[in-house]
Amino acid sequence: MHRKDFLKSCGIMAIAPGFLPKAIGALQETKSSTPPVTSCEEKEKFAEGWVKRFFDNFDKRLDEPTRKEIMHGCGKDCFKKSLGGKEPNPVDVDILIDELNKYSGETAATRDGNVVDFHYVKNERGLKVKDGYCLCPWVESGPEGLSGTYCYCSVGYVKTMFETYTGRKTDVELVESLKRGGRTCRFKITLA
Repeated sequence: MHRKDFLKSCGIMAIAPGFLPKAIGALQETKSSTPPVTSCEEKEKFAEGWVKRFFDNFDKRLDEPTRKEIMHGCGKDCFKKSLGGKEPNPVDVDILIDELNKYSGETAATRDGNVVDFHYVKNERGLKVKDGYCLCPWVESGPEGLSGTYCYCSVGYVKTMFETYTGRKTDVELVESLKRGGRTCRFKITLA
């Protein structure tokens, strides 16, 4: 790129005799053109940093029961949004377990009486927990050092998913998660 073109693209013109009309025209073009926007990569990097700082502050300022309640609510809302406004008819818990296992291509869920052992295997894009990916699209590969508090969102998601599809109340415990140093994201679901 020539120096003059570079300066023009930046909205800068050297004002010297003979260039004044061009300078005024360039300034008018700059004012009327669309301002430059931040690249997607820069936005993503900023957002990841912001989320990390948010959760660091969240952890410092709120007690654990409050953090859990807020994040459970986020997970509940996320699951409800995934339904697209539809309310499925409840099914037997064994049918839900079979469907989860068909979807994952593995044994994602097993049942022993009223207790279901469930772990995330992969998401709809094929990213797998065993490869180190979080299944939440927001944090599937970052940000580095994100608080394990974030995982309470998945507890709310799993609880709402099981209650919605089975019509039964549940208690969901986070057993292990990637963001907390685990090798998988596993939940213990106790059915009422």
